[in-house]
Amino acid sequence: MAERKFSEQERAALARKGHALPDGSYPMPDCDAVRRAHESYGRAPEGHRAALRALANKRNAELGCGLEDLERPE
Repeated sequence: MAERKFSEQERAALARKGHALPDGSYPMPDCDAVRRAHESYGRAPEGHRAALRALANKRNAELGCGLEDLERPE
């Protein structure tokens, strides 16, 4: 699977819209990006996981991607 590239300007715009984390990481403009975020969740730094989980679940619902929500670890 080819890596998607987002410019700094795209990341900043998506962050302002609430479609990426505040620092522009994990941009999710569409269901493909949400799916990729789900797949990369386990590799995300510990400090980003809670925010990534919340954003991915929110964008999944907003876009109707049909993915299972990321769960909080036990």
